[in-house]
Amino acid sequence: MPSSSEQRAKIAYTTITLLGLAYAFYRGYLFWLPSRLSGFDHWQVGDWLIDYSGGMVRRGLSGEFFFTLAPDGATAITFVVVMQVALAATVYVLAAVLYLRTDRGPVWMMLVLSPAFLLFPALDATGNTRKEWLVLVALAIAALATRSARPALGLWLALPLFTAGVLVHEALIVLLPAFAYLAFVSLPRERARVLLGAYLVPVVISVGIALLRPGSSELAAEICANWRARGIEDCGGALAAIGMPATEMVDKLVNESFPGYWAYLLPAALATLPFFALRFFPRERLIGLLVVAGVSPLFILGWDYGRWVFLIVAQLSFIALALPERSRPMRIPLYGALAFILLWGFNHAGPAVSDGLAVRWLSSVLS
Repeated sequence: MPSSSEQRAKIAYTTITLLGLAYAFYRGYLFWLPSRLSGFDHWQVGDWLIDYSGGMVRRGLSGEFFFTLAPDGATAITFVVVMQVALAATVYVLAAVLYLRTDRGPVWMMLVLSPAFLLFPALDATGNTRKEWLVLVALAIAALATRSARPALGLWLALPLFTAGVLVHEALIVLLPAFAYLAFVSLPRERARVLLGAYLVPVVISVGIALLRPGSSELAAEICANWRARGIEDCGGALAAIGMPATEMVDKLVNESFPGYWAYLLPAALATLPFFALRFFPRERLIGLLVVAGVSPLFILGWDYGRWVFLIVAQLSFIALALPERSRPMRIPLYGALAFILLWGFNHAGPAVSDGLAVRWLSSVLS
């Protein structure tokens, strides 16, 4: 039976964590909602509105869906933004439920409020509504079902969302290792293989479309004309990138982003601390290596290094939350957990390192 002081400490930890999650969701999504509904972000919304008006192309399925729902551009943008917020809200709620089913100590607080996990969208809102949130909802569902001793149900329920995610953005196939791991550690081997086979079907289709219909500048111009007919004038960002050859993207990354991007090694290293404090690492190093290996091609082909770090940490965090019995949290004082949460941050792209929440709050008070 926990002592009264231990019970009070747990209540304090829980309150701080849930308030932190609520703040992160507000600052990352609700705070920006009015401006996002009244404007057009050519990366965060534009990526969702690439369509098949110039012929089938990778990432175009989502645009077909939204323009079928709303033929005019302004309404389609509204639908996209509302769905983005709903996806993020689902992830935050499911993560909170998973957190409440741990021992709720300071190390679990460090995990869920890590600047590389659920605090990341609040620290850099310019990259927090991309298509990976579809698959993160699927992973959160699978994690919660695994924690509830119903892994097969959760993985089958997650499959449609995983399918939708990888079909609207081929890069999201890199999240497959997390689903495979949950299947093979929670189910008999034969059932896990069946599930893995089902998850591989949309992966193969997505890769096939990406290879056969990667996009071109001519196709991007046709999509741009369709957007302008619907009232969307800005054809930069994600649409411009769809017409850029992979070799040009790699050259742009190397010539414009390095050596500055080496600084991402610092937040990547800091992001591992909760996993070592949980003693999840080095015990579960195999899934750590598989997740890093799965995401590693994106560091060659894409510019958003912060997002790729986030995808690695999100996968490992949901696995740790789904299987807390595989962790043995160290005794970390509350001030140590808060220092980890508040004193550092990083961006999804561009300058790697950014101020942590504590520095931002102090600057706003003194300004």
